[in-house]
Amino acid sequence: MKIWHQGRMSLALVGFVCWVFGLVVLASAASQHSIDDRHLFLPLVMHSASPSPNAARWGAPIARDPQSGLIWVVNPDAGSVSAVDPHQLQLVQTLPVGEEPWSLAVTPDGTSLLVLDRARGELVIFDPRKATVRARLALGPEPEQVVVSPGGQYAYVTVRARHMLIIVDLHNFALLREVPVLAHPYGVAVSADGSRVYVTHFYAQPVMPAGMGRDAGAQGLVSVLDAHGAHVGTIYLPPDQHGFANQLASIAIGGSRAWVPVIRAAPELPNTLSTTVFAAVATLDLATQQEDPTAQLNLNDEAVFGSPVNNPVAVVPSPDGRMLYIVLAGSDLVELVDVTEPTQPRLLGFLPAGRNPRGMVLSPDGRYGYVMSYLSRAVTVLDLQLRRVVATIPVAPETLDTTLLRGKILFNTVTDPRMAKSSWVSCASCHADGGTDNVTWMMADGPRQTPGIWEAGATLPWHWSAALDEPHDVEDSIHTLQFGLGLAPGADPPLLGRANAGRSADLDALAAFLVRGIRTPRTVAPSAASEMGRALFDELGCVSCHGGSTWTISTLPGLPDSLDLDGNGMVDGVLRDVGTATAADVRGQTGFDVPSLIAVGLTAPYLHDGSLPTLAAVLDSGHPTPGVARSRPLSLAERDALVAFLLTIDAGLPPIK
Repeated sequence: MKIWHQGRMSLALVGFVCWVFGLVVLASAASQHSIDDRHLFLPLVMHSASPSPNAARWGAPIARDPQSGLIWVVNPDAGSVSAVDPHQLQLVQTLPVGEEPWSLAVTPDGTSLLVLDRARGELVIFDPRKATVRARLALGPEPEQVVVSPGGQYAYVTVRARHMLIIVDLHNFALLREVPVLAHPYGVAVSADGSRVYVTHFYAQPVMPAGMGRDAGAQGLVSVLDAHGAHVGTIYLPPDQHGFANQLASIAIGGSRAWVPVIRAAPELPNTLSTTVFAAVATLDLATQQEDPTAQLNLNDEAVFGSPVNNPVAVVPSPDGRMLYIVLAGSDLVELVDVTEPTQPRLLGFLPAGRNPRGMVLSPDGRYGYVMSYLSRAVTVLDLQLRRVVATIPVAPETLDTTLLRGKILFNTVTDPRMAKSSWVSCASCHADGGTDNVTWMMADGPRQTPGIWEAGATLPWHWSAALDEPHDVEDSIHTLQFGLGLAPGADPPLLGRANAGRSADLDALAAFLVRGIRTPRTVAPSAASEMGRALFDELGCVSCHGGSTWTISTLPGLPDSLDLDGNGMVDGVLRDVGTATAADVRGQTGFDVPSLIAVGLTAPYLHDGSLPTLAAVLDSGHPTPGVARSRPLSLAERDALVAFLLTIDAGLPPIK
């Protein structure tokens, strides 16, 4: 099946270009050893495309080459990127990248393809026509998105673990500038004239003490910088009746407006479907650098948008700005919304977008949408005019075993009623990509900060009260937090009672994914200051609670179904009282399960109740004995050295023996 666009070359010219291009790529591939020939597929047809006029650009996992017309997409689990011919509707090229390509961009002249490898902390720059690597630039741990300026001079990269925006000079493929920004930079966009760079910050920031546990206790942030990285301003997304804006995964620009998909968090009790996580899109007025609350899209407002949806990760405006296409990662859908009248949005419908879609790009005329369907390992092609799926184009082989893939799908979805009621809350709603939402939720046990679930299989029991002794016990969370029917038949045993393993193949698959399917983030490299902090960490006895390869002493003291002899629902042997329980805690008077310090720099705020905003604040509090003077008080330099060391802890850092 073919999709015909205006401006196609004649068939004779197509054939000639195809023949010449094939010779060039074959010769280049034969001479370049950096590309694995097994991963190289040659384009059958090249299509002309006039250079696009300057337009705003934003980071995404899928992009269109403005010269060749090819659609490029990342394959994170396969460690590659692929190109799809939008006319022939087939895969035409695959390039190996490394470990986890996460975002990509193409220069306006089509000569460079920029790919972020999130796991390696690299920007890999390809010549897509020759299928060769032009440069590899080390950025630091956990880069999230890359965007190219409309003129093609610069690339802008958010580096989340370093809290940096990095500017790359694309004339000589060199790092031009490192710009410190507010915490957890994630999405990035550049205005059409290239004068403004917009950076979203993934996590909301508290607006009052212990604010993360209050519906109005935090706010979303978007930083505004000029083309050279100078800070121009901050756009605030204040809390509203649906909670505070959190998990700002991307930003898109159309004219004088921008759109940011968010998950609004409402952590106060009662935790119900309508007051826990709430899918929305914030609309920004770029002229005033403010959010326009009258044009906010409350996607879970059933009166306007119908059935609730889950995990909006991208918004793509139509070329004329009258339509928004919202990518819903947890719902496996693209939502079509008419915003001709911004204050009165109209839902036009939904289109299936494969499993766990993460991004979308449009054809130049806006007729077709190309969706990165992450867990389908495909590009889903949508006819946005006729509102139907045109094709599903496989782009990568499956690299996960059947069990892990099934568990990963279950973790991310709300389409299965066993996992979620009313398509509302998924595991990923609170644990994006296996991490944390950094929210302090008010639970039956008291306030509880969401932990990351990296290295989770080695740090059982789980929960702050050490109430889960096996990964299969998340069946209880599916019932009580996601209101799903559950994956296992029959009544659930007590959490510390009879084992859940083996009750359901799907529950076994979800447990397997939690234990061995989540990559642990990498952290900043050790420095002289961090080495000083490491020595202090040992000298001060921090290893008594945070020792070992998982940087916690929390470990199962026996087999499941044998750890609750007193029947209090907690594995008492791993609890430690560090003086942080408050009157709000139903459980915790005897202590809390010791959290791992792996990637601790990505999990602020701290303690079980999220009451301390920074690692420095934790040390200043007197932890682990707040209110009791240390026998040897820490100097400011020592405190900073300890913080520097804590920021280096990841799964690969040798433990202190």
